[in-house]
Amino acid sequence: MHIRGPISINEIVAATGLSRATVDRVLNKRPGVHPRTQAHVLRVLAQLENNGRADQEAPLALENRDALRFGIVVQAGATFRSSVLETVKKMKDAGPGGAVLQAVASLSDEETIELIRMMGRDSDGLALVSKNIEPVKSALKELQSAGKPVVALVSDLDATVRNAYVGIDNRAAGQLAAFILGRCLERGGEAKVAVVVGYFSYLCQEDREIGFRSLLRQRFPRIEIVEVIKGNDSREATYEAALHLLKNRSDIAGIYNVAGGNLGLAKAIEEVQPVQRPLYIAHEVNEVTEPLLRTGVIDFLIWQNVQSLVRLSRQVLIDLRSAEGSVRELNYLPVQVVSQFTLSPGTDCH
Repeated sequence: MHIRGPISINEIVAATGLSRATVDRVLNKRPGVHPRTQAHVLRVLAQLENNGRADQEAPLALENRDALRFGIVVQAGATFRSSVLETVKKMKDAGPGGAVLQAVASLSDEETIELIRMMGRDSDGLALVSKNIEPVKSALKELQSAGKPVVALVSDLDATVRNAYVGIDNRAAGQLAAFILGRCLERGGEAKVAVVVGYFSYLCQEDREIGFRSLLRQRFPRIEIVEVIKGNDSREATYEAALHLLKNRSDIAGIYNVAGGNLGLAKAIEEVQPVQRPLYIAHEVNEVTEPLLRTGVIDFLIWQNVQSLVRLSRQVLIDLRSAEGSVRELNYLPVQVVSQFTLSPGTDCH
């Protein structure tokens, strides 16, 4: 009687029709593979072990692609990152057009590049929130060369490395912040304000700051930006930078945070207790900012609905894959603003 030896990875690759990297990740229980793909690999492995061969329809079922598979890579602050991942998790497995989404988080530039290449190989297209830096752009060009569409989410990328953008018009969002702040402060005469940024390599943050600065200059020339502090999208770094600012300048009448780190900024304001609390405008309604808004620490939040963001990105990827008609390059979501008086109890901004 012939005793079958261990199944080789090459046999599984041939039987599943998947890449060697994907099969290897499943066998070694590493993240980044859709549960359906995992189940497919394990089913084929069991068939090979029991029968010495896989059912002929096993790879065919995956190749028929009853559902397109799209990846989402999110390199952002912890709170926004978790909002996107939770939204994808709550959505149905396959949406309109039969498209399945899988979202993964990145904690570094190096991990973002690795995830772009990994998910790009195993999906029909990719949406991502990332910095607009050369290594990322190089990885995205590789995807496009392989015929995989790329959609920039929230923060745009160079037009040469993405097919479309989905999110708010960030320059308009910065102008909105300047208009609110300007109208609130202009009657007091001259005023000093500060801007908090994370990384200018996120084009969304750069565009918000540009929009804010340009409208103040045009409409409210007596309001001066005296400081741009860098918080690195981190609670700790934002706290330290804001604390230094507020301790050394008692004349800050307004703060516009284009990035994350709001817990740190709020802590610094509370600790310094300035005589005149600065008007505070930030971005996104989430588990961190909503309580700060409701208690009056933050005055206004400019936000975009994360569920709408994910749904629209999925539809744009479907349209790009189908190539039926033209696909709009810039897909803007409404720029929305809320205060503690307009955010209803139990509001779900995801």
